[in-house]
Amino acid sequence: MSHAIRLTWLFALTALLAACASTHVASTWRDPDDKGAPVTKLIVFAAAKDDAIRRLAENRAVQTLPRGTVGVPSYTLFEQFDPDETKVKERLRKEGFDGALVSRLVSIDRNKDYIPPQTHIVQPYPGYAYAPYYRSFYGYYPQAYAYTTPGYMTENTRYVVETLLYRLPDGKPVWSAVSETVNPDSTIAMVNEVVRLLGDELRKNSLLRE
Repeated sequence: MSHAIRLTWLFALTALLAACASTHVASTWRDPDDKGAPVTKLIVFAAAKDDAIRRLAENRAVQTLPRGTVGVPSYTLFEQFDPDETKVKERLRKEGFDGALVSRLVSIDRNKDYIPPQTHIVQPYPGYAYAPYYRSFYGYYPQAYAYTTPGYMTENTRYVVETLLYRLPDGKPVWSAVSETVNPDSTIAMVNEVVRLLGDELRKNSLLRE
């Protein structure tokens, strides 16, 4: 029975790992008419109510920019949100930015799933081949046994982040992406993974230097 118990925990662990943190880019858009060169000076905006998260996200994005690209966190220029469009445009023009990257959290979705009990057939020892559906009861019974893992509930939390890149000074959007993160271990872990994936996408679309 100890072998069965170990395998029961193995299947349960596999199910739990399937619900662990994962991030992927769900969709992207690229302006087909944009033929501009990779951005050379980028300001990064992370729209977040929590100022600590805003600073974390903006700093991490700037730190991962490729060599030859200047990145500036928006909080160093605009401590608070400024609704004056003309003032913001003039400040960015004066600083010489040719790109603006803006990210915002679109939604946080939570759902619960029930995993029903499952019955598993276990071989008596590794490498022993048998075909239970083609043997008689008397031949099959000594060779394997079945055990059932109990049913359980899993809860998943999905974070959806939208990111857009604008050409400056005209402010035209040339690229966007929607990323999804399920069950992040922490805010830092989620930010790091989103930044990494979006950086890959921007380089793939020749909007950042390689």
